[in-house]
Amino acid sequence: MQFGDSEAQKLLRNTARSYLSEKFPWDRLYAMERGDETLTEADIKAMADLGWLGLLAPESQDGGGLSLVEAAVVVEELGYAAVPAPIAASNIAAYLLSNVPETAAQKHLVSLAAAEHLYTINETSRRRNTAGDNDTISASGGTVFAVPFADSAAFLLTPVAGADGTAAFALMPLNGATLDQLQLIDRLVYYDVHFDTANVTNAITIARGKDAEELHERSDALVTAFTLIELVGMMKRIMEMTTEYISNRVQFGVPIAKFQAARHRAAELLMQTETTRESAYYALWRFQEDPSDTDEIWKTKHWAIRAAARVYEIVHLLHGGVGVGTDYPVHLYTQGIAAFAVRGGTMNEMVTRTIESMRLTAAG
Repeated sequence: MQFGDSEAQKLLRNTARSYLSEKFPWDRLYAMERGDETLTEADIKAMADLGWLGLLAPESQDGGGLSLVEAAVVVEELGYAAVPAPIAASNIAAYLLSNVPETAAQKHLVSLAAAEHLYTINETSRRRNTAGDNDTISASGGTVFAVPFADSAAFLLTPVAGADGTAAFALMPLNGATLDQLQLIDRLVYYDVHFDTANVTNAITIARGKDAEELHERSDALVTAFTLIELVGMMKRIMEMTTEYISNRVQFGVPIAKFQAARHRAAELLMQTETTRESAYYALWRFQEDPSDTDEIWKTKHWAIRAAARVYEIVHLLHGGVGVGTDYPVHLYTQGIAAFAVRGGTMNEMVTRTIESMRLTAAG
């Protein structure tokens, strides 16, 4: 089943697609891949002027006041354009800040919506963030691994260890923290962030105990959900590119799309993409209606990991040798698909989460 956008979603999508196609042509994406260019402050400011950094911030705090599903349209278009940008991270931060009552958090929400500072998040899964992990920040500092856009952000939302050892969630200033850049294949900019005692002293705790655990669970779910949405954007674009290629590529005097084998592969490409897309939006809608309902997110991610592998295989099969060259944009998407398929949770983690969501236990 294919589904359409509401009028508001169409406006968001058209605006995002027009802006991204104009500002990020293939040549620039190639340069970003080589490391010759990066996302600039001017790029982030322009996205802020479009309201993209605070789509989920309430209107009362000068934000966009959009629903999760509406905000997802912009995230999907970033995937469609293969543009690495901090939109998902900023909006997850906005969502988290809007779900805590502390006055200090609300002030930062206004700052986020006004794009005075960029806010990012710790993407580490709550499942992996146990008391002994190195990315649990204590009073003496610590390290948070693989933080997106830490070089551009002023604040990081992250789980921490409270003074008494209980769970907490804090807003950490990144000024003064030490950053080590990571080299990954999906062109998103990640850093390991090392905090010292001074950073911790200036941190603002926004949730403690059970509330902190719940906030981390919501962050975990949204990281996975928006990863799915961005992955869907990539899958949709590469499906369109592949369809265009086999329609124009002539072999034995006819377009290869005329051959039954190619048509079957193209049909499977459509099925994998649309099934993942509908499931991803449904999972996000379920979470939007009830933030405790994360079951569909884990199930959909489990499916998407397998679907992404099949899309990767079919795309390169249909493109043949053309899909291998780096002067043709297929690799910008297949590399991203491979990376995003494991971002926000690997297959093993999703199997465990899916089993738990179905309330199943191993036979004795």
